[in-house]
Amino acid sequence: MVYLLRFLAFFFGLFFRPFRKRWKPGEPIQCLVVGYGGANNTGAEARTDEALKQMLAADDRLRITITALDRERMLRYTKEHERLKVRQIHMTFVFSILRLLLNSDMLVLIEGSCFKENFSQALFWFFMYSADLAQRFGLPTVTYGVDAGSLRPSNKVWGKRVADHIDLLMTRTAAAKGVLEETIGVKNDIVVTTDTAFTIEPETASWACDELERLGCDKSKPTVGIAFEELYWWPVVPSFWRYITGQKRDQYKSIYYHTWPNGGREHSRNMKDAVANFANWIAREFDANVVFFAMERLDAGPCKDVMKMTNASRALFDSDHYNARQMTALLRELSMLVTCRYHALVLSMGGGVPVIGLAHDERIATIMDEVGLKKKYFISYKENGIEEKLKNMSSELMNERETIHDRIIESIPTYLMRMSKNEKHFSKLLGERFPL
Repeated sequence: MVYLLRFLAFFFGLFFRPFRKRWKPGEPIQCLVVGYGGANNTGAEARTDEALKQMLAADDRLRITITALDRERMLRYTKEHERLKVRQIHMTFVFSILRLLLNSDMLVLIEGSCFKENFSQALFWFFMYSADLAQRFGLPTVTYGVDAGSLRPSNKVWGKRVADHIDLLMTRTAAAKGVLEETIGVKNDIVVTTDTAFTIEPETASWACDELERLGCDKSKPTVGIAFEELYWWPVVPSFWRYITGQKRDQYKSIYYHTWPNGGREHSRNMKDAVANFANWIAREFDANVVFFAMERLDAGPCKDVMKMTNASRALFDSDHYNARQMTALLRELSMLVTCRYHALVLSMGGGVPVIGLAHDERIATIMDEVGLKKKYFISYKENGIEEKLKNMSSELMNERETIHDRIIESIPTYLMRMSKNEKHFSKLLGERFPL
């Protein structure tokens, strides 16, 4: 598939380049932003909306069209106006992106998981195809605070080619820069910024407290949050055969299906048992409220699976019913957070919430390492004895809450300073490529 998509980018770039729109001084700058919108993913919602604000503020001439996997869902939180339009794309994306690029002056990749394939090769192909085709059209291309991870050889070759031709390559961590340079072999200049979600303005603390109380939390007790997801049904893969034959089991959407490699279903059951036992234990041990967060639409089912096995919680905050501002406010009222989701960590940091990371890729580990928490409070999902590790870490974390809270709060100005580089460098590029 990767070779077919590369060929299509090459062929369409060669054939359609004479027909693409040409920008002229005095005209608006038509910018196509490609991301993961419309999946009811709290993190994508938060980082995308904040990035859009920054980009629009960078130059009054900018007119943005942003892609959506589900336009109606995305309009729930991204509001259209004269400078911002949301466009539905087909799940096979090839012709949708071609049509949009023919009328664009530049392209921005906005999704954090950009140069990564652990969730799905298809997502990586989507971003690389979009950027490759834009580059072959001669359009400026930008990555706006993205991440990088290990890639299989065929994807690595494509990722390197695209990254080396990006006009403004911004990663959200130094570790991501290191992966691009040392693992993928990128020679292009790379600017380290950070995730754009740090500037989201949360709903009020009083609203969050009222909502927690409404769902049964005793405000006199500590509240422990668990942002859980299914850790074992990745990657999502395309399967035309399963789609044509009408198979629904493990269907993500359209032609894409979840997989369960290497005994994933059994590992999943064991993980859910461990998390449920931990939830019951911490509720007893610390007389705590326990609440769950489904940071993406897909997470609601796994969270409910765990909640059925525990008598510690009936409270679930899910992205279908709470927007990013509300989820941020709720996360910041926690006494402690156990998270499988990167953006639950990022959004909670503004409240200095002590955190344990339980993750299946490098993003949570990277940011916890930056704050100095990885060594003591990070667990890989592949480790043994997760239930006991969660209990031991929680005991230590609850005793060090004030120290850890202060350490996280002290890190926020650095992240805000790094994040301001996104808009600064983006504005500079616009001035160079689209002079007044």
